[in-house]
Amino acid sequence: MKQKIVIKVSTDGQRFRPAKAMKIVIYLLKLMLPYDIIWKKSSISTAKITTKAMKIAVTSPGVASVALTGEEKNQLVVTGEGVDAVNLTKLIRQTVGFAELLSLGPDGEKK
Repeated sequence: MKQKIVIKVSTDGQRFRPAKAMKIVIYLLKLMLPYDIIWKKSSISTAKITTKAMKIAVTSPGVASVALTGEEKNQLVVTGEGVDAVNLTKLIRQTVGFAELLSLGPDGEKK
């Protein structure tokens, strides 16, 4: 049976989602140390991030198709048989950045 997996991928280059307390600490540090060099983020383009995530998904065993959906094109829809959703999410998280498994279920297409 085909299954449909939806994974939300961070396309802004964030490696994790900071908690509220961490955001406050970062804000206070920025006020105390207003140097731009310290807070400079890496500038990896959105296209490179999505391409990397799609390459990882396509090379996983059992994947039949991969597509980008959502308003910001940050949701990866993977369909196939016998795809390990947790392992796929971990691989994307390790190489691309923040990834969140949104849904997992049977493919809704009728034959």
